[in-house]
Amino acid sequence: MVDLTQSQHTQLLHKADALLAQNSTAGKPVVVAWGLMNAGKSYLLNMLTDHLQSECFRTNDVRETAELKEFETKDFIFLDTPGLDANSSDDLIAGEGAAKADIVLFVHQPQGELEKMEIDFLREMKASFGEYAEQNIILVLSKSDVESPEKIEEIRQRMLEQCRDILGFNPRCFALSGSRFHAGMLQKKEGLVRASHLNDLTTTLHTLNRDAHAVKQERQRLAIETLLEEITRAQHTIRKQRLQTQKTIRIALEPFDLAMNDFRELMATQLSKFPAA
Repeated sequence: MVDLTQSQHTQLLHKADALLAQNSTAGKPVVVAWGLMNAGKSYLLNMLTDHLQSECFRTNDVRETAELKEFETKDFIFLDTPGLDANSSDDLIAGEGAAKADIVLFVHQPQGELEKMEIDFLREMKASFGEYAEQNIILVLSKSDVESPEKIEEIRQRMLEQCRDILGFNPRCFALSGSRFHAGMLQKKEGLVRASHLNDLTTTLHTLNRDAHAVKQERQRLAIETLLEEITRAQHTIRKQRLQTQKTIRIALEPFDLAMNDFRELMATQLSKFPAA
């Protein structure tokens, strides 16, 4: 028997509350950085929001972001999320952040191809974006200066291959170097800024700005459909649990019922020995 856990109850309630709180037409596009722990999400957002000297989104080599952090610019709202797969609580908060996204920057370190857990997270995200998945989910290969250009391109192509063959979509993928961008901006070296490829990503973000309202509406529609399906499955599970519980109680009471029947028969036999008054 599959139990509907307290965690599942909580997740359904969180999703329902988030949907009720959403406005599918208002506001600037929300850009959410998503990915595993220490993938470089916060560093990326600091670059995109011009926080080179003082961090708006804190970075560290250890688990840092355990809540949603937001910064609003003239054109966007940028949202940082906890690292995925740190723990169930962080995953829930990261999921809440992703649910608000009009654009997702899925950040991956260049240690190799996408891991299975990243593919699983991307599969869920792709489903939640519907027809906008291919243009509004953007892969970011961070820290591209830690490997040779040939190795970085090999990893980038492998990531795209995995998305195409396993997930059935073809997102864009940018290999970025935060250290080159940082050095280029501080030293006013345009060549380093270009080599970082951050401006290529920024240009792409601005091209997606015009579809923000349509993306919000599509994501909300799909989220409502998904939540209704989850509620239906939960109701089915609860019905199965109730029937199983009733069956368990019935089986447990069978010896008692048999004993009571035997007792009644014994009493009836004994009473039959006495003459009627």
